[in-house]
Parts: sequence; structure tokens; C-alpha cells
Amino acid sequence: MNIRTTPSINETFLEILINCKERKRNAAMLLDAKGMIRAEGLIRAIYLDVPKPYLELESGIKVIIKTIRAVNGYFSPSFSEYHVSRNR
Repeated sequence: MNIRTTPSINETFLEILINCKERKRNAAMLLDAKGMIRAEGLIRAIYLDVPKPYLELESGIKVIIKTIRAVNGYFSPSFSEYHVSRNR
């Protein structure tokens, strides 16, 4: 069975990303941007007061926040699988 961890009700990807930035911890992300791609690195800045909020990694890569589907092993609920089999 494939079970993925999802953020708690009171936790969002933004909170996880801010925590990574403040603690200078690597953010490993899965993005849905014309197909699933990965982005990873230290976060240089998070820009929220723009039409499409994004973050910038130390490498210069820019990630639009709404494309993020997973951060450091935490997946959005739409990417989590929870199957219950009645035959077991």
C-alpha cells in the first residue's frame, strides 16, 4: 500500500516552506508544471505580494507556489492515496 503524509489541517505548504527558509533547510518539492517535475534546494526568498506568488531557490530557480504538490515528503491531499479494500 502506498501511503503519503499530508500536512495537518493547521499546516500548509507555505508554513513548511517558510520553516525551511528560516532554518536554512533544503526544500525538496514535487511540482505540477506541464507534467510532474522536481525542484530542490535552499530557499533564497518567498514572494507573496505578487499576482502569482512564488519562491526563489539559491540556485536561481523560481517556483510558482500553486504548482507545488509535495514538500519534503508531505503531499497535498489530492496526491495522497487512501484505499480501503472490503475484501481484506
